[in-house]
Amino acid sequence: MGEKWRANVAYGPAGTRVEYEGTIYELIQPHTSQIGWEPSIVPALWRVARNQDSGSGHHSSGHHSSGHHSSGHHHHHSSSSSDDDKHHHHNSDHHHSSKPEQTQQPAQTQPQQQQQQPAQSQPQPNQFQQQQNMVAVDQTPYKWVDYKGGAMPQNCISQSNRLGKTFVVARANIDGGCHVGYVDPAKGNHGRIYFGYGGKEIVMEEFQILTVEPNRYIWVTCTDPKNINGKPIEGGYEKDKTPIYVTKCMQGDVTYFGKTSAKATCAYYGYNTKEVKTQQFQVLCVN
Repeated sequence: MGEKWRANVAYGPAGTRVEYEGTIYELIQPHTSQIGWEPSIVPALWRVARNQDSGSGHHSSGHHSSGHHSSGHHHHHSSSSSDDDKHHHHNSDHHHSSKPEQTQQPAQTQPQQQQQQPAQSQPQPNQFQQQQNMVAVDQTPYKWVDYKGGAMPQNCISQSNRLGKTFVVARANIDGGCHVGYVDPAKGNHGRIYFGYGGKEIVMEEFQILTVEPNRYIWVTCTDPKNINGKPIEGGYEKDKTPIYVTKCMQGDVTYFGKTSAKATCAYYGYNTKEVKTQQFQVLCVN
């Protein structure tokens, strides 16, 4: 078969072929892949190839890969996670067309009805499509989704590395606030969230996952949280209701998702039982 589809790969150009769950797909729109955008569920980006022979369907896209910190796995001193120290990554377009049933009429009247009917029904689909487009423009392009287990929600924000570890942007409630961190889907029954709070790394099993519409977000390099070059996505809030923003931080060559705010001078994330500060980070903004 052809090269297998993977998350966090910049696929292009159009026509690139990949294999997913035993089926060959062709790329419709160049993009960077992520969990929730698998070829079988995003017909706007992929279509089933007519020729299922793998042939020469190798893409020439870039691969965003991260390494791992020196210990080889993420350490937590919680007794509930001692047996989970190794991370694992688990991982039609259909058109509805309907024609109203026509009662057969005498030969003299049927042509006249056929001429009139298109003029009456043709504007309706166009008007409906315009209404849909107007609603889509007015809606916020992101939302936080309660996670109860199973596959990660479509359009979640994730980052994978070459060792197969995948982190997903998430948030959880603590002490009257709501704080951003990252979920390791391989931990526990439904995954666990890790985030920095009060100088410590907090680990919880109840959290929400961030989902953003395709092509509606961008990571912006930030040196001063009070002057972010873009419209940041609100990830949560401090106990005093100060908005918290989503950040992408680096620990060695591994990406961790964290937080910042207009009151902060850096970004924070959870790592190895501690809340870590960093001056090198990016903020997630609406595109």
